[in-house]
Amino acid sequence: MIRAIVVDDEVPAREELIYILQNFKDIEIIGEASHGVEVLELNRKLKPDLIFLDIQMPKISGIDVARKILQEPHIPLIVFVTAYEEHALEAFEVNAIDYILKPISIERLSKSMNKIINNINIGKSDYLGKIDKLIKTLKDKETENKIRISVSDNGKIIPLDAKEIIYATIEDKHTVIFSKKGKFETNYTLGELSDKLGRENFFRSHKSYLINLNLIEVIEPWFNSTFNLKLKDIVEKIPVSRSQSKEFKSIMNID
Repeated sequence: MIRAIVVDDEVPAREELIYILQNFKDIEIIGEASHGVEVLELNRKLKPDLIFLDIQMPKISGIDVARKILQEPHIPLIVFVTAYEEHALEAFEVNAIDYILKPISIERLSKSMNKIINNINIGKSDYLGKIDKLIKTLKDKETENKIRISVSDNGKIIPLDAKEIIYATIEDKHTVIFSKKGKFETNYTLGELSDKLGRENFFRSHKSYLINLNLIEVIEPWFNSTFNLKLKDIVEKIPVSRSQSKEFKSIMNID
């Protein structure tokens, strides 16, 4: 029998998951929690085999709760519960842990349960490595979701999420952003944009270009160790200068 705790700050969401879990004879719900501190207390007291952990909770997110659990003497399996519908969630599929996308379906939960049962006896060190990798991925996605800037367009203010920005460049001494919403001028310098958007996902490929690394489609080697880049949704090729080439190759794992 797998002893589990269900965690969600919304009572209806907890009740729904618990109700669906009653269809699985291998699961025993031994507790439920509405916030991060309560989860940590229950983990120490009840020592569950498994925690269904909501990502978006007030005060402390499910991701941060999982980080704290990794430091605890007792470390259960964790299944993240998320409302995210973007960022190719299948990339989070790992052998020892899983995610469930809201709204929850019994079919998806059944698939997750098979994975949990198959891995319930996984070695601790192996599991720690896998959950730490997933937490880092989720943390990066959470951070990316929160990053946005605002630009002006004909007297209107247009908010841009980081993921919508394809690249930025200099035109006639002005910084211009090319995004999925269109082309916009901004008062930010490229250096300021780089700081605001984060260096995990954006790279200064050239003194006149800042690119979204997640939107690179093709990398073309050019002369003198430089590159030309094809980015999603644009025709223009973006240069990687010789001075930036070494760092770019390291980021993209190019030999």
